[in-house]
Amino acid sequence: MPNIQPYTVVDSTVRFGVYCVVWHFTSIGFAVEIGDNVCIGSHVYIGNFSNIGDETRIQTGVFLPNHSKVGQRVFIGPNATCTDDKHPRVGQPYEPQPPIIEDDVSIGAGAIILPGVTLHKGCVVGAGAVVTHDVWENSTVVGNPAYEIHGEREYKNKWNRKQNTI
Repeated sequence: MPNIQPYTVVDSTVRFGVYCVVWHFTSIGFAVEIGDNVCIGSHVYIGNFSNIGDETRIQTGVFLPNHSKVGQRVFIGPNATCTDDKHPRVGQPYEPQPPIIEDDVSIGAGAIILPGVTLHKGCVVGAGAVVTHDVWENSTVVGNPAYEIHGEREYKNKWNRKQNTI
């Protein structure tokens, strides 16, 4: 049985793994699946039909839209926001495109992940970054818009620059 703190709204269809904690004032929607040993902070919103992997930590104030996919051992910092609508308009239909967050990803405080983005395994998103495109495996992005400061693409660019100066 999960440890769910008072003043939390958890739909009756949510499936929890073992050793989960959900803190105060969090909302977890319909048909959400949460893995083992997951900790979800206060004032978090997890949309309907989302999946949260084992050993993930979701800090205070995080927003995950419907159909979010979060891998295992993911850290999502305070007030990080994921979005799923590329062209938001009131009263207009839209095709939801929630981000995909693969295993071992770390997202810093206040980061914004735009619709349709994939955060590949082991990448790091710096605090306050606005991620507008996919982030490569094991790379680090920062800034607005987010740009790579460490990773495979950055290494290849340095190598190409070095080869051109020889």
